[in-house]
Amino acid sequence: MKKIRLVSAIASTLSLVGCQSTTGTSPAKLESTGHISQNVYEVEFNAAQAFLAQTSELEQSLSDYCASESKDDVPVKQQWHQTMLAWMALQGQERGPSTALEQSWNVQFWPDKKNTTGRKMSVLTKSDQAWSAEDISTQSVTVQGLGALEWLLYDQASTLSSSSNTCETGVAIAENLDNKAQIIAGSWAENPWKSLEFTEWESEYISLLSNQLEYSMKKLSRPLAKIGKPRPYFSESWRSETSLSNLRANLEAMEALYFANGNGLDLLLREQGHAGLADRVAHQFAMALDTWPEDKSLFAALESKEGYRMVLAQYNKLEQLKYLIHEEVAIELGVVIGFNATDGD
Repeated sequence: MKKIRLVSAIASTLSLVGCQSTTGTSPAKLESTGHISQNVYEVEFNAAQAFLAQTSELEQSLSDYCASESKDDVPVKQQWHQTMLAWMALQGQERGPSTALEQSWNVQFWPDKKNTTGRKMSVLTKSDQAWSAEDISTQSVTVQGLGALEWLLYDQASTLSSSSNTCETGVAIAENLDNKAQIIAGSWAENPWKSLEFTEWESEYISLLSNQLEYSMKKLSRPLAKIGKPRPYFSESWRSETSLSNLRANLEAMEALYFANGNGLDLLLREQGHAGLADRVAHQFAMALDTWPEDKSLFAALESKEGYRMVLAQYNKLEQLKYLIHEEVAIELGVVIGFNATDGD
């Protein structure tokens, strides 16, 4: 099962990168090194390229929507979702090129505790100004990225289908997003870990995986909140009701990082005599993905006791994965997990 998922993801990534043509820039080239981190670096490089390909398609899809008379929003909504899923492979990272990490808030503003996106987007779209991508890049991060486009496509207050000015604003936001994706993809043209010694790389690698896992867990713990008092509006993509499918993409991306095409953490554990532990981690990934709920709305689930229990069960799967990686794997390899910027917030 996991091999099929990984091969499919790689094939999809290569196809997307090969089809990319709307940015007008030459795609970044993968750096080839003999460093132990090479396979993990390649996973990240391909993820960044795939995200760029999707943002380019999203910009074109939104432009086509605005130019059409029918205003059929199904294709552009589907493309927005595909772009969001591609972002999941890079989301929550605390390790990698600083220029790429710096774009995270511009790409996605979350958590949105006070519906800042809704308030800012309402003001932005009511303005008579003709917004350009450059103008958008100087505004609040809440109106620059994926969340802003989700508001345009799904919120009842959006005038995307009835206002040409709102539509052009959406294209400007999509273009700005594509510009940020270009920066991210370009930043991964070099392997940021190629100078690390073996033990330093082990620590960096486990921290990379651990940080992303903890970020994913917060995407469930925030809306779960206290038992009996959930906060569904804290769900990542509550407007489009795609929060759980986003998390599945997070899991698939972390699994890809763990195996790194046969030369990742799984192999490191086995080479150092920890095959049993490697099997348990691999099994936890496979079990979590194979039993992840399909076509379920996190927002809707939290409105019932049965749904709340279902969501809590998904959180427990991630918590077990965290225990295996953060505790058992790190301890067996003698690694101290690096500081995670999401701690304590």
